[in-house]
Amino acid sequence: MFRALNLLVVLPLLILGISTPAPAGAPSIASGAQPRDGIKHLQLEELWRAGGEDDELFFGLVAKVATDREGRVYILDSQTCQVHMYSPEGNLIRTLFREGEGPGEVRQARDMLIRGDGRIGVIQEIPGTVSYVWPDGTPAGRVQLTGPEGGVVNLTSCGGRDDIVLVAGNHSREGRAPEIRERVNCLERYDDEGQLMARFEKNVAEYDFADFHFREDDHLPPFWFTYDVDRQGRIYSISNHTDYAINVHQSDGQLLHIITRDYPQQERPKDAVRRLERMVESAFNGVPFQPTIHINNTESPFAYFQRALQVHENGDLWALTAVGARPEEPGVMAVFDVFNPEGQFIHQAALHADHDGREVGIFLAGSDRILVVQGYMDSLAAQFGNGTAVADEGHEPQVPEVVCYRVN
Repeated sequence: MFRALNLLVVLPLLILGISTPAPAGAPSIASGAQPRDGIKHLQLEELWRAGGEDDELFFGLVAKVATDREGRVYILDSQTCQVHMYSPEGNLIRTLFREGEGPGEVRQARDMLIRGDGRIGVIQEIPGTVSYVWPDGTPAGRVQLTGPEGGVVNLTSCGGRDDIVLVAGNHSREGRAPEIRERVNCLERYDDEGQLMARFEKNVAEYDFADFHFREDDHLPPFWFTYDVDRQGRIYSISNHTDYAINVHQSDGQLLHIITRDYPQQERPKDAVRRLERMVESAFNGVPFQPTIHINNTESPFAYFQRALQVHENGDLWALTAVGARPEEPGVMAVFDVFNPEGQFIHQAALHADHDGREVGIFLAGSDRILVVQGYMDSLAAQFGNGTAVADEGHEPQVPEVVCYRVN
């Protein structure tokens, strides 16, 4: 997300943002505030950890972790443009990729996905490119994406399952006047030739040098991070920062239905507002103008920075709300809402571990494992500031570390 936002220093500036509403009449699967089967308390047993101050391997910025069908764990260090492969037991097998523009190389590494045939893909931000290697490190191709609007394609994140490749980011195109450009933010599916196959989410923003206003609703669309795909090829995503509404699409882009539940709007804690303001401010260090920054005082229902939607191996959808990322019960790291494949709110999963759910990245890994990235939000803040961590009062940035847990 963050280095993509640094394009604001060379692109004209926002004056208008327009969100694409869901089609009228889309069916809704609605639930109340409480899940059908209550809360399930899950104890997390630590199996191994990598990185951190005591490890020989030091991670710079951990942007993503993922697991393949054999249970091997892949850790993307976006600062070094490398992917470290670990065995299910936590042993370092090899390091994949390196910084560059040749086979098996990538620059501006943003995110990572594992293909069904075993290829590991890492996306480059500008121009939007996916570089692949096989698990043994052999280069497996490089694909540059072509946007339907033309112009530059900038990538923020990626994901997928089997042969479905999803990317989120934006296309830059000419606006209605010479001094204005448009930025089309989207969540899309591409084929192996880099051609667009389907679009699932979109909002459009105009940029004007004369009067720049940074608005969370326009420049930080939640679908940049909050999406996943299930075994049936259905894509789950979030459109806006207002509604507890999960869009469920077919892989061709057709909206099937919307999953909702009762969820009262929450006032965003003042320290969270200020921290996000600082993250945005850091993206504009050194620019020759003073932006006006608008951060919502009402928080998004979903912890969208933390990839709030993930499909479990058993087909259930796990959704992390902003409230679920800061549970009040001692010893609980986070509480996820869990929906079955039919869209019913069946239970909540309370994860017991010694972490602050607001600061970590939590990634489902197979049927009974969870990977926790300590320093995840600090890594995002550093990306936002182009490598410089955001200094918050009383907050000491964490050294990135990945901890593998068994779910009991």
